[in-house]
Amino acid sequence: MSGIAGIIRFDGQQINATDRSNLVRLLQHRGKVTSQLVSQGELFAFGGQPETNSQASLYTVSDADLFTDALPENPFSSGYLQKGTALFNELSADFATVLWDERKQQLICTRDPLGIKPLYYTHQPGRFFAFASEIKALLALQEVYLKPNRRKFKEYLTWSTVYVPYTNETFYEAIFSALPGHYLSVSSQTIQIHPYWQPALSRFEGLTRSEEYASLFQEHFTSAIRHRIQDKKIVGSHLSGGLDSSSVSCVAQSLLLTQQRPDLHTFSIDTNQPSASEQEYVQAVVDLWHPKHTTVHPLPNILDSVLTINRIFDQPEHFIIPSSFHLSVSTDAQQIGCDLLLTGHDGDSTAPNGFDFLTELLNENDWVALQEACRQMVSIQGHNLTYLSADWSTLSEQIKYEKFVLSVIGSELKKHVKSQSGLSFLKMLTQQKHFFDLSSSTIFSYLAKRIQTRLSHQSLIDNALSAEFKSQLGHHPVMSTNELVTQLSAEHKAPFKQILHTTNVICNEQMNHIGAYYGHTYSFPFFDKSIIELGLATPLAVHFNQGRGRGLIRNGLRTILPQAILSRYTKANFVEYGTLSAQELYKSAQERLALPTHPIWEVIDKIMFEKIVAIVFSSTYPANKKTRYNWQLSRIIYLALWLDSLDTKL
Repeated sequence: MSGIAGIIRFDGQQINATDRSNLVRLLQHRGKVTSQLVSQGELFAFGGQPETNSQASLYTVSDADLFTDALPENPFSSGYLQKGTALFNELSADFATVLWDERKQQLICTRDPLGIKPLYYTHQPGRFFAFASEIKALLALQEVYLKPNRRKFKEYLTWSTVYVPYTNETFYEAIFSALPGHYLSVSSQTIQIHPYWQPALSRFEGLTRSEEYASLFQEHFTSAIRHRIQDKKIVGSHLSGGLDSSSVSCVAQSLLLTQQRPDLHTFSIDTNQPSASEQEYVQAVVDLWHPKHTTVHPLPNILDSVLTINRIFDQPEHFIIPSSFHLSVSTDAQQIGCDLLLTGHDGDSTAPNGFDFLTELLNENDWVALQEACRQMVSIQGHNLTYLSADWSTLSEQIKYEKFVLSVIGSELKKHVKSQSGLSFLKMLTQQKHFFDLSSSTIFSYLAKRIQTRLSHQSLIDNALSAEFKSQLGHHPVMSTNELVTQLSAEHKAPFKQILHTTNVICNEQMNHIGAYYGHTYSFPFFDKSIIELGLATPLAVHFNQGRGRGLIRNGLRTILPQAILSRYTKANFVEYGTLSAQELYKSAQERLALPTHPIWEVIDKIMFEKIVAIVFSSTYPANKKTRYNWQLSRIIYLALWLDSLDTKL
């Protein structure tokens, strides 16, 4: 738990005493403040110390967790003097750092590749530049105006089925966010943004066998957690019972036992919804490793939880289900005295299931390998493939195989329908039928189902934005991670989009704020530098793991995870709880939303909004299709509540 802030005046004026006082007051929960005066202003470190190299006229403040056995003195300033901005790519750390080069009258601001540590800034050319770990400290400056950034609303309220790049815009027009994997070069008049992230995937080129990848994963993952828990007094961990959180919890407890330190505190959630229950898997971890376990319940007042997040985060809530769970865990962790909370958040991005291996084989026309991979998939007991057939469990192995094959090659068949004559398509279909050993009845059933689905298709709502609001936005270029991600994906032929995108980064930021507020550091072992690089460098076939998926975890941690976790192929279904949460939130906020003058109606089309509400409350609309509508309803209300909070600040 730490933070940074600072103000550099380019106009020769002194820092306003009230600004300084407010900045310190609003960030004091991040730790004891130490400041460093420089010729043009002042730098602040909360819970840490500024780095000073007076000989080089270089001054640095960092909010950083460095994962190394030997921590060098003044790691950022000395490293920057030796290596320049190349230093940032070499670090194994979560960091937000600002360096002031007094000789050049220049700031260098940077943050880690996944944006674990937040860093916000505001710049008035020729006058001043200010930065902070939290937006509230910048909003308190007398020369910063508070105006909501309406352009951000469109991204926030639109359901997307693709990864959305993270932009440098926040919900305030005058406040920006440093891009992950980039550094800013700031002078009196200008800000230049440069990418620095270049992962070292080539260091894994010598690996040839899946066992080698698995062994390295265990080594690097254990090291990632060992570095995170060192020097921490009481360590906590989220434990959902899934592969990711179980991996983190089991490895952390094994290390603590070996080091003869206090037991790990694990926290799981009980939503009282059978479909979301993971108690069986949580208990398997507890029985094997005996951490001190606590089962928590979401805070009962969902509306209050959202208002709390809006206040802590200075931006609207971002989780699909309100953070009443995160607040509940953090409250318990605070009472216990945890100074670190580990989480398996989004481990399936860096140690994925590898099912894209099927698409890879399809694109390569490797029909023999594709046939084998499909048989491997359906042979695994426990894979939830009921989306292919409601009576999946009662089908024969051959029928399961045929249905799965058609689901995989269906997209290819669809392309041929559009691009070829009827005769050519039938010829191609006949070839596929014989090669994959498909029965005519299964093919006809598949085609009939697709035709029926097409005829009964209902257009899905992806946003409720009013036409008038959309017309006001126009085109506005923004800086984002898109260019960096595109470049890295092309260069390394690896899926960077599934790792670096706005959902991941903004959730990292929100959890950082929650941890700071409750007195502990959130840490993400799956976002460790080595884990990211190993995951990206691992062939899809290794991730695929002969149809089992998650090859790095299942094979790398086979001696650490309980058997129930190793053989788990399902996830808890939180759709029902998400629906109930959205309904409860709507009921709680309904009186506010009933006001025709509420600013949310300058953004949202009331008719579309009512359609979304009707779907969320419908008892006949399929529950498994409600996720996007629960998300949209919740986010509209989150934004409405945040807009309400602006009235108290204006």
